[in-house]
Amino acid sequence: MKPIGVHYDSRYERHDTGPGHPESAARYRVLREALEKLPMEIVRLPGRKATVAEILLAHEAYYHDVVYRDVVSCADILRTGDTALSEESYDVALEASGAVIEAVDAVMRGDISRAFCAVRPPGHHATAERGMGFCIFNHVAIAAKHLQQAHGLKRIAIVDWDVHHGNGTEAIFEADPGVFYVSFHEEGNYPYTGLATDRGRGAGEGYTLNLPLPHRSEGGIALAAWDEHAAAALNDFRPEFILVSAGFDARRDDPLGGLRWEDETFAELTRRVVEIANKHAQGRGVSSLEGGYYPPGLASAAVAHVKALGL
Repeated sequence: MKPIGVHYDSRYERHDTGPGHPESAARYRVLREALEKLPMEIVRLPGRKATVAEILLAHEAYYHDVVYRDVVSCADILRTGDTALSEESYDVALEASGAVIEAVDAVMRGDISRAFCAVRPPGHHATAERGMGFCIFNHVAIAAKHLQQAHGLKRIAIVDWDVHHGNGTEAIFEADPGVFYVSFHEEGNYPYTGLATDRGRGAGEGYTLNLPLPHRSEGGIALAAWDEHAAAALNDFRPEFILVSAGFDARRDDPLGGLRWEDETFAELTRRVVEIANKHAQGRGVSSLEGGYYPPGLASAAVAHVKALGL
């Protein structure tokens, strides 16, 4: 049985969002220290910077240039949205995208079966032409495009369980029948998108599945939604690879979320993703960190997720 992998690095703490910001280096440091204690049979994966060409797989060239110019001009906020910047933010965002691509390639080579990439800043709110919601580049979207173009995959699933809807990922793939996007998120929370009636458009109609969840609902509601809607849809799609936007802000006590999941909810969702991956995708999958703003809860939920990846 192939091992699983995990990626983390103190370099992501160089993205400085300023005092009191929920998506902070301190939040990441707690997670990193928890991941460092995982058993050594879990492979520690290297990172690398994404190339500009790789960023342009999912983003418009002018948007990439906006990010670069805003950072080198010492802007505090990305001009396209509510994303804090510091002098290291451009390089760190490249490193985050590159690490997810590197993990995807390791899975495709057969070095590992699955992996979790603890990277920041998060990515799933970034559209092709706009960063917002703490996000600069959309790492999961870039990885999906990489799987299509570098590896020739025809059916890629993205499962997003951040408490906030991944509007950027949905927008990038809403017309693409080769990517099935499934989102579990809190109804009525930022960015106020992700209606159950949104199903994609054009050739991609029917390849978006939004599952908005009631405020203060517990994990059992999400698992029931998986059983009722997501499992059948993913089995019908037969993905060749599964990417996960692994936010942990649906966990109870998170200051930016209104759901009440336990660590076991994330573990059980992970096991269900692995089941689909084993059935259709040779077990292949990579998850990328999104939200999670209560540091102890982020760390414990992420560790539960990583351990469940190994099943």
